[in-house]
Parts: sequence; C-alpha cells; structure tokens
Amino acid sequence: MPLNFFPNAIRVADRFHVNSYIMDALNEVRRRVSKELSPHARTNLRRNKHLLNKRNDSLNEIQQQQLEELIAYSPDLKDVYSLKEMLIDWYDLSFNHQSALVGYKSWLKKGHALNIPEVENALKTFENWQTEIVNYHLCRFTNGIVEGRNAKIKSLQRRRFFLRNRTFYDALIFIECNNELASYKLNLMAS
Repeated sequence: MPLNFFPNAIRVADRFHVNSYIMDALNEVRRRVSKELSPHARTNLRRNKHLLNKRNDSLNEIQQQQLEELIAYSPDLKDVYSLKEMLIDWYDLSFNHQSALVGYKSWLKKGHALNIPEVENALKTFENWQTEIVNYHLCRFTNGIVEGRNAKIKSLQRRRFFLRNRTFYDALIFIECNNELASYKLNLMAS
C-alpha cells in the first residue's frame, strides 16, 4: 500500500514483542548460568524460572524472597533481570516522546555497559527498531487486542474443524471476540 494514503502514519512496535526480546536474553543467561551451578541450585532455578518472567511489582513477599535467591546465583542473571525491569519502568513511566527517547538511549547504554553476550545480541534488535519502539509514547497503541482476537479465532478453528454452517461459524467468531450483536444473532439462529 503506498504511503501517500496515510501520510501521517507512524509505525509502533508492539510492547509485548519488544519485551519478549529482553525476556529471551534473560532466559538464555539463565540457561548458561544454570550449567555452572550445583545440582540443588540448578533444580531451584529451573523450578522457579517463572519468577524471572514476572514483573517485580506483581510478586508477593514469598515470591520476592525466592526471586532474590535466584538472582543471587549470578551477577549476570541479576543484571539482566534488572535491565528487564528497567525496560518495564521505561514503558510505564515515560510521560512523553522526548523523555522516552532520552530514557531509551540511557537504557541502551546501561545494557551495553553490562557486556553480556546474550544482552548484546538482543540490543542489536532494540537499536534497529529504536524509532518504532519509542513511537509507542506518541500514542500508546498496541496490536494486543487484534492478536488476542486472532488467537481466539485460531482456537475456535481447532475446536470446530468440521463446522459446515458458515453463518454459524461467523457468529461463533463474533462471540469469541465478545461481540454482543453476534451473540444475539446466534440465539436467534438456535431458536
């Protein structure tokens, strides 16, 4: 589609996918660190790895203690977890595009200062998509709703593989995507 149809359009990188790059780096560091740990520590890290993926402010007191134990296994693990939390804070606390740009460059600089190979690899993507990532702070839109609805439709397709009535199938899609009108139509069809 030619850009002249939407001359003021901006590209915005989806927050979920951006966060997944730093999460991938964190999980790669976790796997590398676990190879150097004692069997007990390795088991503990593997059992509680889900705590590394959660936001720090969503953990209860017991989970925070467990997390502190996990990140104490390695300075690299602690640093990358801290970098992940800094990215979350950058998303939540940047109040406009200009401050977001300054904060993002500072975050990149801190990431490079860690000198961790897995992080360096992830930061290449963050640098290549800097404009699109920072553009989030121009309008704070994501495509999360669209992706959620696509996931619901795919799930419906797997559950209703041999559904032959197209009208009924369309109505089910609308119901899955929380469309009240479709629910009304489906009730009419059923009666």
